[in-house]
Amino acid sequence: MHELNVKLLQDLQALADTGSLYKAAERRHITHPAFGRRIRALEEWAGTPLVERGHQSSTLTPAGKTLLASAHEVLSILEQTHSLLQQPGRVREETITIAAGRTLSHKVLPGTIAALKQAMPHLCWKVTTTSLDFGVDMLLEGKVDLLLCHAQPAIESSLQGHDLTYLPVGQDTLIPVSIPLVPQLPRYALPCDGGDPVVPFLAYAHSMSLGKILRSHMHALCDTARLRTVYEADLADALHAMVHQGLGLAWLPQTLVQSDLAQGRLVRAAGADKDVAINVRLYRRASSQTKPLTSRVWAGLENIYGRSLRS
Repeated sequence: MHELNVKLLQDLQALADTGSLYKAAERRHITHPAFGRRIRALEEWAGTPLVERGHQSSTLTPAGKTLLASAHEVLSILEQTHSLLQQPGRVREETITIAAGRTLSHKVLPGTIAALKQAMPHLCWKVTTTSLDFGVDMLLEGKVDLLLCHAQPAIESSLQGHDLTYLPVGQDTLIPVSIPLVPQLPRYALPCDGGDPVVPFLAYAHSMSLGKILRSHMHALCDTARLRTVYEADLADALHAMVHQGLGLAWLPQTLVQSDLAQGRLVRAAGADKDVAINVRLYRRASSQTKPLTSRVWAGLENIYGRSLRS
């Protein structure tokens, strides 16, 4: 007894469609005798005649029609299953995964994606928002292809010694801001010496790269003893909302507050000499550790931002 082969079910479909052993053989790209042997093998498996062979045409017997109905269903299921099995591979090949800080994911990343869209219009981006330390771990473990993060000496130790390559993709600035008391005058001015009043301060959580950067500059920026922390969060947007509520002053990214400053909803709590400049970088692992799609994306990004550097 022959084993059932998918090709034999496809042969039966071809015969039902054409009504001719000769035409079905042509469709299946085999000789007429070979096609006839395959139909007989199918009949041997079924244990009953499946085809009524005529001089001009061939038709299916009732048993053949029953098997044909099952063949349609089986082949359709197999085709769908094959498509599903292929999908994860296609997703991995066409999708770039990226870890990014929360603020960067909606203030900087959209511009980076838009800049690359013309060259790679069908690319899909999958973004995970996370802290710098977790983002570095995800990149090193191959869980993401790229890492978008702030960069400054205060946090660069997390990014060194791992054979990483980076592209400078932008800059931002932390600006001390407050709601206005009157136009252009902050309700909470940055205290610079012991004679200034104590001011409520909205702080970044210690896990945040922005927090690490800011803390490394604080003693040079103000009299920290005159700042009283009243709120702490791991999201710049949360600090932004609390500044708007008049809860205190905070250093916020310029990309986040530029429209507030322009429209007077927020004002500077100190002069520009108290700003903190920050670089924004995109990191990847060494090219030998990345998939081909990541290398193509990186080449496209280098056309936009210049040659990559090694950390």
